[in-house]
Amino acid sequence: MRASISTKVSLTIALAFLVLTLAVLGIVAKSSLDFARRQATQNQEASMRVAWDVIGERGKAFRREGDTLLVGDHALNGDFDGVDRVKGLVGGTATVFMGDKRITTNVTKPDGSRAVGTALAKGPVYDAVLGKGEPYRGEAKILGRPFFVAYDPIKDASGQVIGVLYVGVPQADYFQPVYRQLGVLALACVLLGAAGAAASVVMARRQLSPLATLRDAMGRLMGGDLRVELPFAGRPDDIGLMADAVHRFRDEALEKDRLAGEAAAARASAEAEREAAGAEGARRAADQAQVVRRLADSLQRLSDGDLTVRLTEPFAHDYEGLRADFNRAVEGLEGAMSAVVSAVAGLNAGAGGIADAADDLSRRSEAQAASLEETAAALDEITATVRKTATGAQEAYQAVSQAQNEAGRSREVVASAVEAISGIEASSRQVAQIITVIDEIAFQTNLLALNAGVEAARAGEAGRGFAVVAQEVRALAQRSAEAAKEIKTHIGDSERQVESGVSLVGAAGETLQRIAGQVSAISTVITEIAASAQEQAAGLSQVNTAVNSMDQGTQATTAMASRSASSSQALLDEVRGLAELVQRFKVGGGAASQTRRAA
Repeated sequence: MRASISTKVSLTIALAFLVLTLAVLGIVAKSSLDFARRQATQNQEASMRVAWDVIGERGKAFRREGDTLLVGDHALNGDFDGVDRVKGLVGGTATVFMGDKRITTNVTKPDGSRAVGTALAKGPVYDAVLGKGEPYRGEAKILGRPFFVAYDPIKDASGQVIGVLYVGVPQADYFQPVYRQLGVLALACVLLGAAGAAASVVMARRQLSPLATLRDAMGRLMGGDLRVELPFAGRPDDIGLMADAVHRFRDEALEKDRLAGEAAAARASAEAEREAAGAEGARRAADQAQVVRRLADSLQRLSDGDLTVRLTEPFAHDYEGLRADFNRAVEGLEGAMSAVVSAVAGLNAGAGGIADAADDLSRRSEAQAASLEETAAALDEITATVRKTATGAQEAYQAVSQAQNEAGRSREVVASAVEAISGIEASSRQVAQIITVIDEIAFQTNLLALNAGVEAARAGEAGRGFAVVAQEVRALAQRSAEAAKEIKTHIGDSERQVESGVSLVGAAGETLQRIAGQVSAISTVITEIAASAQEQAAGLSQVNTAVNSMDQGTQATTAMASRSASSSQALLDEVRGLAELVQRFKVGGGAASQTRRAA
């Protein structure tokens, strides 16, 4: 924007006052509304306590019977006295819900009737109070109007939520006074801001009025008027510093004009001196042209390979040193090239010998590599055969070891069997002893029964029943004795068979012991065979590794020999090319003959 500094400063001050006014209004509005919101929340908490006291006057226990919510024995459905008393005591609105339905309330619909029968809207309040059974404090919309609200769940004796108690107040009741105060404050801030901005603009224009004079003076100075004077130069503020800068700029312009005049005089003097020096320069130019022409001819011959060229005619005094330097340089180059020619001849002969030797070495290395490769292949086959033999011996050793282990386990099983049969034999002896005791008991019982029969016969008619019992006991004793004899006979047969089994099992154990010894001997022999085969396989593997290493080394040597032969041939080609290049140079007689021989 093309405007004066004072105008821009004035606009900036006005904008700053506007931003400051808006910031103050915003901060005051936020703090006032937050205070009103906190005050409303606290009032709703107190209103909720009053509501519980009023509703709870009829009783402390709530219950639901069908479609009726009772407190004590009093039905709350359609009872507006309680909610109206709450409104008269604390203001605002109050409602009692049965479930999520309003059964008594002083909340009105748009038509002015009480909102009885309407449902609690789904949302955070519904979820907190009816879903979780927790109180809710905060803000909510009731029939489309914003309220500060407090909800508490109504629970029966079992703790189940059966209703909700609500108190609330419209947000407008708290925010309208705040809005009125904010309007008065906004008007005051606007008036004060406008007054401050106007005063600041006036002061800024008065302070910045000298800038217009400074601007006009700088325009005249840029137009070439160097007689500019500023009345406020020397002031201690920024305006004085700017005026002093304009004066310094004027003084520097005056000094620049003076220096420009002196420079013009100096240029005229220098022009005269250049004209006086022109003749000397022409003479020097002619001498320089002659030197350049002769030097160019000599350099052309030198580029053609003529190293015998020399500058024999003298130059001007200023360029005589250049002629001497050129002659010395050509003489040194001729000597160096003569040495190169001699070296090329010797290098050619040496390169030929190296190439022949490298070819011979390459052929020998290839033959040796082929022989060594066949040897390595044969050793690989031998090593594989010995490794298979070692593997077979190891498997045989493992099989024999398993057989030895099985024989050992069989020996243990036989020993266990002998021990078990011995136990059976001992048990048979104990049973035989028990049978002997049973036989003796049967004999004693038979005697007792016989004596009892005799005594019963002596008793006559009174002992007849006892005689029958004695007879039965005697018969039982006889049968027991006969069974004991039969069992004893069978036990004797078992003892003889057990003794025969013990002897046979012992013979089997001795046979297994001999088999285990023979298997152990076989295992020892196979172990030695396996160890020897492993040692042979390991030795052949080492030999095979060494031969393979020799084969690889020989292959590498062959490759190196091939590369050496190729390099030697390349070197020989390069030497011949160098000899051809050296032939271009013309040197003394001896060097020329060496050049031809090298070629």
